[in-house]
Amino acid sequence: MVQKLVAILIIIFFLIGCTKQSTIVNVNLPPEDKSQLVNTVLGNSSNVNIVNNTSVNTNKNINSTTVNTNTNKPTIVPTQVEIPAKLDLDVAFAPQAPFGNWNVLNEEACEEASMITVAKYFLTQPLSEKIMEAEIIKLDNWEKSHGYKIDLSAAETANVLKEYFNLKAKVVEDVSIDRIKYELSLGNLIIVPLAGRELNNPYFQTPGPIYHMLVIRGYDNDEFITNEVGTKRGDGFKYKYQVLINAIHDWNPTWSHYEVTDAQMTSQPKRMIIISQ
Repeated sequence: MVQKLVAILIIIFFLIGCTKQSTIVNVNLPPEDKSQLVNTVLGNSSNVNIVNNTSVNTNKNINSTTVNTNTNKPTIVPTQVEIPAKLDLDVAFAPQAPFGNWNVLNEEACEEASMITVAKYFLTQPLSEKIMEAEIIKLDNWEKSHGYKIDLSAAETANVLKEYFNLKAKVVEDVSIDRIKYELSLGNLIIVPLAGRELNNPYFQTPGPIYHMLVIRGYDNDEFITNEVGTKRGDGFKYKYQVLINAIHDWNPTWSHYEVTDAQMTSQPKRMIIISQ
């Protein structure tokens, strides 16, 4: 009887350990984001992301310290947040070259394909190769009529997301593993501008794009889960944390598309676009 009781206790202990699948991240938040977290803890607002009918409480524990430096700059609040240990948002995939058609338009459509991907997710609309092909053409025509060039910087991409898709989009320079995880745990998606050749993706056409964009949709123990629109094998494509972080560099909109070197690209600042509905 005692042995049976011990066995039951061991099983219960094991199950409890298995269900505790969370991790702590450290994020630097501006006042408005900090306020949202405080309200969540006090029970004054809902901050639960529903994924596949599973409730993920993204803010269970908070530790914070306010740093007051220059009154002319936003107050940054270092905050510890408990988030899921792993997360993969259910984002449909289609590549920037639907049906493997690497024509002049699709070859440069990573920005458009990334934006279409996140828009379809937040608008709960279907996405397929056929839909992606049609949407890229429509978006490219709109961009040309509004004065956008071939390559879009993070700021320009955020503007298109707001103006064309009516989504919320902001550019941040706090590019870190923890910040990316935190934003995803809130149900946001992230588009990152990249020095494409730094990714060393084996499925890119050699030597790979000097400039690239993709969507980050989740994370596991040591990798980011992406919709890598630059290859037909990009559904849930995983990059090691540091590989992706190291490759993040923004486009300089004053550049000519045809005259940029790898050295120039990797010298640019790190920025990312956070998108929500």
